[in-house]
Formats: sequence, structure tokens, C-alpha cells
Amino acid sequence: KELTYAEKYIARLRGRYSLGENPLLIRHDVIELPISRLLIDSDSALINPNRPMPHGHYTDDSMKATVVPYRNPNMLLQAATLAWGEHASVVAYAAHQGDYAQYPDCREVFVQAFNQMISVAMNSDAIKIESPFMHFTKAQIARLGASLNVPFELTWSCYEGGNEGLDDSHCGRCGTCTERAEAFKLAGVPDPTEYAYDPEVYLHIAGKS
Repeated sequence: KELTYAEKYIARLRGRYSLGENPLLIRHDVIELPISRLLIDSDSALINPNRPMPHGHYTDDSMKATVVPYRNPNMLLQAATLAWGEHASVVAYAAHQGDYAQYPDCREVFVQAFNQMISVAMNSDAIKIESPFMHFTKAQIARLGASLNVPFELTWSCYEGGNEGLDDSHCGRCGTCTERAEAFKLAGVPDPTEYAYDPEVYLHIAGKS
């Protein structure tokens, strides 16, 4: 299931994972969260259409504009609720080391606190949030994915692609695109991503190339 909150880059998913295009035949349901309505006056570049998306590396101060207040707690609580309803015991959370710089809710202390909260809320340890990549760099994740034959060409990272005339291309200049390109390069894994702009240019500007 996909949880969305009307973020500006959501256009990239519509129709992308229909069963006809999905080799794993994974059921794809979309659940809309009201976060954007609650944060209609937010300064977040992922929600506010008048806020330009910052370009560069995730560690740049400008990337603070990509924070959506309480997004991950909201999404994890919905995921935990779904897990309870489907009698599942684990919710997988893909936070990784590269997220630490800008996102407090991608850090280990948050996951520990969240697990305590859902345990107390239901007086049960039936469901747990697992974050297997918490101490992995994105390069380590790319290397692991390559060893497992992950079809990286079917994965998506971009905050801008699918909008503003970029069609199905990654923009190549937002924080998640530059980190994606950097990860493949550091991992020594071929990058199958189609970028509208060369991420190396933005990595160089950020002093990361």
C-alpha cells in the first residue's frame, strides 16, 4: 500500500506500478493522508506549491525546506494500524544514515520512542517498527541491492520528476537525486537512472564530487 499526502512530486507514481507494468505483481493501493490540508500554510517545499524545491546535496542547509512536519510519524502510525488489521507483526521503515542530517524522525532514537508509543497505546508488543538500514549509507544500500539483483530502473527517488515537464525522468538536481547518483558512484554500481539534469554538476557545487 502507498501512503500519500499530496506532495508535489506524486505525479511520478500515477500509473507507474499498474499490474501490467509490475513484474512482481505487487498489489498497489493508494491511501491519501490529510497532512497537506493540515499543513496548508507550511513552508515545506514538498507541499507548498509556492516554495521552490532546493537543489544540491542532502547535507546542504537549504534542504531543511524539504522537511514535512510529522510526516513520518503519521505514515508509520497508519502503517502500524494497517499491520494490526492484517495481523502482521512488523512494519519495515527504510530510514538510512543519509537521512540523519535533516530529518530527526529518521534517527534511531525516534524509532525507539515510536515503538514504545505504539506498545503503550495498545498495551501490546504485537507490532514493531523495524529499520534495517538505519546504520547503512545509501552507497551500502545500493551495493546490497545490486547483490540481490534489485531492478533499480523501477525505483524512484526524485522530488521533482513527473512534474514541470520532466515527464518520467528524475530531475538530477534535488537532494534525493544527487544522493542517489552519489550512492551508485560510491558503490561502484551502474546507475540506470534517467536524469533531466546532470547530478554531478550539483554534487560539484555542493563540494561532494
